[in-house]
Amino acid sequence: MGYFVRNIHVFVFALVSILSAVWVANNPHRTVRLIRPLVEDAVELQDLAQGAYDEVRQVSWNRAAGEVVTLYVSTLRMPTMLFERLADRIGDVERQMKRRQRVDAASDPDMPRPALVVSGTQFKGRWQTGTSIRPPKT
Repeated sequence: MGYFVRNIHVFVFALVSILSAVWVANNPHRTVRLIRPLVEDAVELQDLAQGAYDEVRQVSWNRAAGEVVTLYVSTLRMPTMLFERLADRIGDVERQMKRRQRVDAASDPDMPRPALVVSGTQFKGRWQTGTSIRPPKT
């Protein structure tokens, strides 16, 4: 009895696997109809993830670490400067991304690229209404 209780997860997995194999064998068309949307979503997620992997691969981690240290030091000195520096940095990133998109579009016009919008307007001294981002309470 101790062997059965200790390995119950193996028996449950085997039972579920066998039952699902029998169900798929008896209902192949229904299985294809149910699984097709999942496969299409997985392919779309893979395409989106590939773009994210490409962006992460192009990041200069030494420069990013230096920027984090600079932000931390400036936050310790004057906390309100954090939002000003973030707004400036987001503006820089936005310009770089637009420039990179223009270069990519010029190099391969047949390949559609998903648009990624980054906006730094919420850090420009006034906060947008209707957003989940709220100013810190001072």
